[in-house]
Amino acid sequence: MRRLVAALAFACALGATSAGRADSLRPHESARLARGETVIREQTLERGDHRWVGGITYTVMDGSAAEVAAVIDNVESLRRVLPKTKRARLVGTTTDGDQLVELVQGNALMEAQYTIRVRREPREVRFWLDPRRPHGIDDAWGFFRYQPFITSAGEARVLLTYGVMVDVGPGIVRDFFEERIRAALLSVPQLVRRQMAELRRPL
Repeated sequence: MRRLVAALAFACALGATSAGRADSLRPHESARLARGETVIREQTLERGDHRWVGGITYTVMDGSAAEVAAVIDNVESLRRVLPKTKRARLVGTTTDGDQLVELVQGNALMEAQYTIRVRREPREVRFWLDPRRPHGIDDAWGFFRYQPFITSAGEARVLLTYGVMVDVGPGIVRDFFEERIRAALLSVPQLVRRQMAELRRPL
């Protein structure tokens, strides 16, 4: 239920009909994309004792949709693009084909383990926390969306739209590290870009 509330509120904040589309960007944001920068829109949502932080990012990738998919669709590559991820492993598949991926994230001082349910569709990957399994955070929800993008010079690229909202739960992590967590969450497109470059390197 909490995930549904977060997802609906997030969708409303983005604009239900235009989220993830290049034509939803403001002129100055389009100019930033053209310079190779990532456009970031931060979001915070509070409902009762719950607080989700995150946002949405837009990044033009120098590559093909297939290359983006190769990073996002692979569990080991996913470990490399999700911040502070120590381990990522496939622990099951649901009857409707969703993958269950167990993540362990953190640093030397703190660590959280939880499982996300990953649903793959054409040019989109959605994920959310599986509350039935042990989880060291309260909630998480997000998506990757990738679509063809033509630059002003007529070059074919890929627009990667990434959205995420996370509720780490009450306590010291939320009180003192929430903005650091948000910054890490919204750095994912740069890590995807780096992983794509690594996959292109000759063996």
